[in-house]
Amino acid sequence: MIALKLTFRFVNLVNPGFKPHHPTTTLSFYGSSYIHFPVQEARGSTDISFRFRTHLADAILLLAAGKTDYCLIKLEAGRLKVHINLGAGDSEISSPRGLTLNDLSWHEIHLIRREANMTLQIDVIHTTRTLLPGKFFVLNVLYGVYIGGRGDFNELFLGHTEYMRGCMADIIYNGANVIEYTKSRRGKSEATAVTWGCSSEFDATRKTEISFLEEGAFISIPRPISRSSSR
Repeated sequence: MIALKLTFRFVNLVNPGFKPHHPTTTLSFYGSSYIHFPVQEARGSTDISFRFRTHLADAILLLAAGKTDYCLIKLEAGRLKVHINLGAGDSEISSPRGLTLNDLSWHEIHLIRREANMTLQIDVIHTTRTLLPGKFFVLNVLYGVYIGGRGDFNELFLGHTEYMRGCMADIIYNGANVIEYTKSRRGKSEATAVTWGCSSEFDATRKTEISFLEEGAFISIPRPISRSSSR
């Protein structure tokens, strides 16, 4: 009799780049939450990576803000879009058409810029590239990096942006682990209305009971409920 040794490898077919998340590297955002990472820098390269899950079709994920320069990563109608301005006007790079990311699955984002060359990678397998216009390719960040919302930063180029509701993990901005900085309160990083770990409420079903935790808590119903009979 011949003995066989079998080895199995399980792959997440929705997201081949999926990795389990430790609670200490994951944060929950509730529609008014945000992190402010007060970095100031001027760099010819940008390296941003993070993971997220949400049901929102429109939400701000990350903003690196300067006086006129910016790098804004957001969801718009379920598609991931990056808006960047290095002084030559707004440029956009987005996820492929038909790929929507507001399905409550974990998605991995990696944005790499080397001067004018910019690459957006989603879930390891979707890659988009673009060449930025202009002659100067330094991103001047003066007001820091905002995660999940814009806090008290309010500039016209942002327009109307919805805050993030869902979870984010493993946020790395130019080599800095934003969550670790925030957790240890290094560099005056601040977190507003976030919790550690990915809250189970984002997996709630229609049968899940609802708790009202504080005065002023409410539910917003987007459509009026029709009545079968009038009084």
